[in-house]
Amino acid sequence: MDQIYLAVTIFLSFWLIIYVFRRKLEKYNLTVYPFFILWRKKAREYWFPRFSRSKGYRVYEKIALPLGFLLMIAGISTILYVIIEMLTIKPNQTPTIALKPIIPGLTISISQLPYILLAIAVSVAIHEIFHALSATSNNVKVKNGGVLLLGIFPGAFVEPDEDDFNKSTTDAKLKIIAAGIVINLVLALIALPFSFELPYLPSELSQGIMIEGIVNNSPAANASIHAGDVICYINGYHVTTLSQLHELLYKYNTVFITLKHPNGTLSNVTVNVPDHLLGVYVTYYIPDYLIAILTFFTWLFIVNFSLAVFNAAPLIITDGGKLFTELLKRVLGEGNGEKISYYLQSLFLLIFIFAIFLSNRPLG
Repeated sequence: MDQIYLAVTIFLSFWLIIYVFRRKLEKYNLTVYPFFILWRKKAREYWFPRFSRSKGYRVYEKIALPLGFLLMIAGISTILYVIIEMLTIKPNQTPTIALKPIIPGLTISISQLPYILLAIAVSVAIHEIFHALSATSNNVKVKNGGVLLLGIFPGAFVEPDEDDFNKSTTDAKLKIIAAGIVINLVLALIALPFSFELPYLPSELSQGIMIEGIVNNSPAANASIHAGDVICYINGYHVTTLSQLHELLYKYNTVFITLKHPNGTLSNVTVNVPDHLLGVYVTYYIPDYLIAILTFFTWLFIVNFSLAVFNAAPLIITDGGKLFTELLKRVLGEGNGEKISYYLQSLFLLIFIFAIFLSNRPLG
């Protein structure tokens, strides 16, 4: 709880200082509102034209267009599924899907915050770059670009030239919008094997055997081995899997163990194991830097999958909303399409908020 109070104090102090000096920050192209800061600058008109106008990138755009609409359907379907499940779920059951807001210290550990912020920054930056690439691909100039901070969450944006965008064809507009949506799906697929699959293969990542507990009066206890120590070598053999540990213990009655302690130092102990049992509870040892990498990729997947699905849903403020509007304008005409799109997006937004409310109500 003390960490939460400290985090809130730092958060409020930071924004108070930023707001007090907002006038002085204007000369650096910074616009400050309560808990919101925006930096906007004139951007290059065309982004990497050799790449964005290549055949390969235009194939991506052609694939991204239908995928964008499929993700829109997936977003709406997910929201409706959450509502149905939450209304029909029995008390004390665990829902398969729930919409939980990210609130450091409450819904997630504060220790996860750096990984989340980095994942958001990378994801949003690449998302906006692909909007800019598709604008260039479709001969629409980019007017401005910038970054923002909303509370603690970073963001980025590019602004196509409004006249160029409005004069472009509906297909061009849809491609520009869909390119950003679908690249988040691509990033999610790239991050997936590094996030959820690799942790289930600890033997491939293990660099030793971590001791989690010691049995009283066991050979390990008598040899002053402690929880937190890592078995690195036994009789000169590097041990990284449980099968190697069992094999070596059953092979010898006396083992010479090299241990790595929590402070990083190494020591050697000789242990008699007449029953071939060390008397320890163990798991795989994965170094901190590997855990950090896997944690980042886990959040990279979560952030990008969420963006791909919910940013594609037509919720007024999303790319899916823009996609939906351009589609209805093409089908129903400029005026009617935009008006109907606004009403439908307002309805979907209310449904989305209702799904979040249901996901966070007590079930017991």
